[in-house]
Amino acid sequence: MALHLYFDLTATLRLAEHAVAAHQHVPSFTEREDQSPCPGALEWVHDDGVYLMSNGLPRLQDPDRPGANLTVHAHGWNPRVDGHRADRDLGGDDFVEHLHLTEEPAPLIEDLRAAHAAGFRWLDLVVSAETFEVRVARTRRPN
Repeated sequence: MALHLYFDLTATLRLAEHAVAAHQHVPSFTEREDQSPCPGALEWVHDDGVYLMSNGLPRLQDPDRPGANLTVHAHGWNPRVDGHRADRDLGGDDFVEHLHLTEEPAPLIEDLRAAHAAGFRWLDLVVSAETFEVRVARTRRPN
C-alpha cells in the first residue's frame, strides 16, 4: 500500500511562491553535477522528519526559529510534535528530492494555485518504494 504524505496547501503555496519569485536557487545534486540551471522548486526532505522547503535564495527564514529555514512538515511527520516515524517506502536513508514548479507542460505552481483557489487543503505526496506522485486533496485519508 502506498504512503500518503499530506502537507498543508496554504503553507506549501507560500514556499512555492517564494521559490518561483527567487532569482537564484539551490540546485539539486544532479543539476550541480550536470552544471544545469535550477528552476524554482520545493525541496522534499527526509531527515529530521519529512518536510518541504523552498529552494529559493536567499532562503525563506522561519520567524519562530532564527537562522532556520521555513519548513512545512507532513502531517504526522514532525518529530518535535509527533515523535520519530519510519516507513519502508521512504527507505532508511535521508534524502532531498526537488519538485520543480515551472516545468512544462503542466507547471506544478499553476496546479497548486488553482487547487488552493478551488478550496483544496492538502498537497498529497503518494509514495511507494519505486516512485512518487504529486496530488492535491480536499481531505486527508485516515492513517
